[in-house]
Amino acid sequence: MGNFNIFIEKQFRISLLFFFLGLFFGILYSVNLLGVFIDSTTLNPVNIRSLHISLMLYGFIPLMLSYLPFLLINKEVGSCKDGLFYLNLYTIFWYIFLIFMISSLLFGNTRGLAFYDFPYELNFILSLAGVFYIIALYKFIKQYGVKPLWVKVSLYIVLTAPFALLVLMNPTIGQVEKTVTGPHGDNTLGMSFALIPIYFLIIKLLSQNEFKARWNILWITPLFFYIISVLYRSFIGELTYNQEWFFQYLTLLYVPLLYRWYKDAKIEKYAKLALLISIASFLFVDIEGNILFIPEIRWLFHRNDLIVAHAHVAMGISVFFMVISMFVSHIKELQTLKFYSFYLFGLIGIFTVLSLSGFVQAGILKASIHNFWIARTIFGIFAFLSVLAFVNIKFKLTNLQKYNLFGFLNDGLGGVFLIFLASFIYPSLNFSFEGKYEYIVFAFVSMTGLIHFLALKYKEYESILTKLTVFIRVFISSLFFSLYTAGTLEIVALFISAFDISMVVFYLLYFYKKEQLCKN
Repeated sequence: MGNFNIFIEKQFRISLLFFFLGLFFGILYSVNLLGVFIDSTTLNPVNIRSLHISLMLYGFIPLMLSYLPFLLINKEVGSCKDGLFYLNLYTIFWYIFLIFMISSLLFGNTRGLAFYDFPYELNFILSLAGVFYIIALYKFIKQYGVKPLWVKVSLYIVLTAPFALLVLMNPTIGQVEKTVTGPHGDNTLGMSFALIPIYFLIIKLLSQNEFKARWNILWITPLFFYIISVLYRSFIGELTYNQEWFFQYLTLLYVPLLYRWYKDAKIEKYAKLALLISIASFLFVDIEGNILFIPEIRWLFHRNDLIVAHAHVAMGISVFFMVISMFVSHIKELQTLKFYSFYLFGLIGIFTVLSLSGFVQAGILKASIHNFWIARTIFGIFAFLSVLAFVNIKFKLTNLQKYNLFGFLNDGLGGVFLIFLASFIYPSLNFSFEGKYEYIVFAFVSMTGLIHFLALKYKEYESILTKLTVFIRVFISSLFFSLYTAGTLEIVALFISAFDISMVVFYLLYFYKKEQLCKN
């Protein structure tokens, strides 16, 4: 397996963690809607909802979609070592952005927007990532003797992306906060059109024969009218409802277009299945969206659960399976039906019960919305369980690996657990909790757990990384003990000190002793 394929597989699996984290927050939010709450500063319903939506929109899906040009270039002319370095930097900065975004939203630093709720300043991290993306793409493209049209267009688009991001997201001069309210049929036309070139490139990537797009008039026409709508809004004024309705209905031209492209391409079995799921759900939400735009229907279902169900299919199935189709040949777990079955059962179930709940809210059906919301939570759990397809549990562990596994579970996951719930747990145990420096301590605890995980994962560095955790625990234990005996901290500090020093003692008496005997 070449370096490029190793890189792709690695990043797919890492970024998938953010996707399942988004699903986890979605389940928590659905539980909140059932009236189950925890008095936590971080895990309140507003924060959880923002985390769920933001991780779905800015986590796994867009990051993996951004690899599409590189996958296609690798197929046509091969990889580029220098370009791969900058692509890796781009990915790292995207992860940094996601960590900052999660931290900001956990502590309630939101903008009150439906889809762009994180602080504007974080867009500068994404823009910096975009610079590395441009460099990577340029270096990959240099391998072509004659550059194809799609390559030139891709390069021109990404050259403007970092600057455009900062302008469009700007709370003062940008367009984001001006498009919070609807209906904006022309915006729907533009967003739908944005997926058409992505579908073209994906089909070109997956096709085992030479793919040539036909019936191009079916995407040229919507593009032409979308440009007209943008110019009209910019220089004349707002569109009437009927004008927006016209632009909305132009999206129906994508139905025969995608059918034609799909039939013309020769694609491997599981990639074809994933692409079919994506296109079918895209066409479904396209048709449903046009029906919902009818005024008498729109105002009946406006912002109720049917619209939420519509969004779940659009993003959770259509766009998600666009990504899945791209990586089928790289990820062996995507070449079985186990993942597809669990995930689709969960998402289709969510869509069904939310749609029925929407009809109840509109007064068309008579039933218990609460029961539908319970069912949504259950189906969400099924979708989350699709992560099991990617879990490969190694049962045979050495004693040192067991030690590091325990350290990871206790410190790594325990630190995250405290970030989520300490504001609830500490007062319940009559411990004081200011909600300031404590979170920094919890983050540091999590990083100790991360070192244990790295020691568990990388056998060649296992010894040195484990010793590093021992040094950290000695230092931390001494500080907590001193602060407790000085009366600065409560008895919880003594518990932490005792746990850390016990981990140190266990290592020294059991592992360090054996290590020294082996050397002698």
